[in-house]
Amino acid sequence: MTTETLQPSTWRALLRGANGRIALVLSGGVAAYAVTTYITGAVLPALASQLDGDRLYAWVNTAFLAASVIGSASASPVIGRLGLRASYLLAFGLFAAGSAVITASWTMEIVVAGRAVQGIGGGLLTALAYVAISALLPESLWGRATGLVTAMWAIGGIAGPALGGMFGGPGLWRAPFVVLAACGLALAVAARFSVAPAENGSPDDSRAHGSVAIPSLVMVLLAVSGLSVAALFDGPTRLAWSAGGVLLLVLFLVVDSRARSSMLPKATYARGSRLRWVYLLVAVLAGSVMIEAFIPLFGQRLGLSPFGAGYLGAVPSIGWTVAQFASVSVTATRTRALLRVLGPVVTLAGFVTIAATGGLGGPWMLWWLPALAAIGGGVGLAFPHLAVAAMAMGRGDADSAQTSAGISVVQLLSNTVFTAFCGLLLTTHIGGLTDAQGMAGGLAILVAIGVVVGLGGLRRAR
Repeated sequence: MTTETLQPSTWRALLRGANGRIALVLSGGVAAYAVTTYITGAVLPALASQLDGDRLYAWVNTAFLAASVIGSASASPVIGRLGLRASYLLAFGLFAAGSAVITASWTMEIVVAGRAVQGIGGGLLTALAYVAISALLPESLWGRATGLVTAMWAIGGIAGPALGGMFGGPGLWRAPFVVLAACGLALAVAARFSVAPAENGSPDDSRAHGSVAIPSLVMVLLAVSGLSVAALFDGPTRLAWSAGGVLLLVLFLVVDSRARSSMLPKATYARGSRLRWVYLLVAVLAGSVMIEAFIPLFGQRLGLSPFGAGYLGAVPSIGWTVAQFASVSVTATRTRALLRVLGPVVTLAGFVTIAATGGLGGPWMLWWLPALAAIGGGVGLAFPHLAVAAMAMGRGDADSAQTSAGISVVQLLSNTVFTAFCGLLLTTHIGGLTDAQGMAGGLAILVAIGVVVGLGGLRRAR
C-alpha cells in the first residue's frame, strides 16, 4: 500500500504533475472500456443486420462481460509477474487487438471473438485502475481518484451514443472500432512513460502472487451461461436452467473460499469480515445500473428515436457521475456512513418509479429521466465510500493489490450476472406489465434484498 504523503485532498493535487499523468492512464483505461460498451450497444442493430447475426445478438455483450470478468480476475497474478507498467501495456494491447478484430470481421462469430479479446483487456484495465490508485497515489487522493475513474462511465455514456449515432448505419459501424483501436495504442504509449517499471525487490514486483483462479472462473462462467440460456426457454426448462445458474453462483463462493488461488481476497471469507459486506453492497449497486443496456430498447418501443433512446440509456451513468463528484468531497465519518445508506434508498426509489410508470409513453416518459438519474445517483452517493473502505482493508502490498482489484472483480462479475438476470426478466412476461416494468420490479426486489443483507452485515461486524 502506498505510504501516505503530505498532499492535500484536492483536484489540483490529483491532476497535476506525476499524479496527473497516472490519473490520465488509469482513467483513460476505464474510459475506453465504458465507451466501447455504449458504442457497441448503439451500432449493434446495424452490425447484426449486415452480418445476419441476430441469433448471436445477445452473445456480443455476454462474451464481452464474461471475458471482462476473466481479465479483472487475472489482474493480481498478472501484476505480480509483470508489474503495473507491463500489465497496462498488455491490457491496452489486448483492447486494441480486440477492436481491430471487430473492425475486420465478416461474420458475427468473429465479432463475438473480438469482443471477448476486447473484454479481457478491458476487464484488466478496470482492475488495474483501482490497484494503481492504492499503489501509486497517496491515500488522501483515493476518494477523488475513485470519483475520476467512475466519471469515465459518464464520458462513455455521452461519447458512446454520439459515435454510435453517427456510425450506426449500414456499412459505417466499423469506424468506431478503428477509433477505439487507435485510442488503445495511444494510451499504451502514455502508460509506457507515466507508470514506473517493476524492478527486482520493488513493491510492484512483490505486490501480488499466485495464479488465476481457474476453478472459480469456470463456476462463474457456467453460472452466467446457465442464466443466459434460461432466457431461451419457457416453463419448467426455464426454471431448471435458472435454478442451476443460481446454484452455480453459490458453488462459486464455496469453491473460491477454499481455493488456494481465489478471485476474491481471502479476507472476504474470514469470520467477522467487513470486506464481504462491502463487496456485496458494491455488487448490488454497480450491477443494478445494468438496466441501462435495455433502456434504449424500451425507449424505442415507446416511440423514441434510436438516437434519443440511446441517450436515455446513458442517464443512469450520468446520474452516477454527478452524484459521485458531490459525494467524494465528503470527509466526515458520520456523513459517509449516512451516504452508504441513503445511496441504496435513492437507487431503489428509481426502480420503483420505473416499475410504476414504465408502461406510459408520450409525455409520461418524462418520469423516466429523474427515475433513471436516481438509479445511478444513488450508486454515486455510496460507491466512492465503499470503494475507499475496501482499499483501506488491505494489510500489506499483496493484500492491498488483491483487495483493490477485488473491487473491479466484484463490479464486473455483478455486471455480468445482472445482465444475464435482466435478459431473463426481459423474456419473462407478466400479465398486465410491460417488459420495462417487469425488469425494474425484479431488480428492485433484488436490490432491496442485497442492501438489507449488506447493511445488516456491516452493522453486526462492527
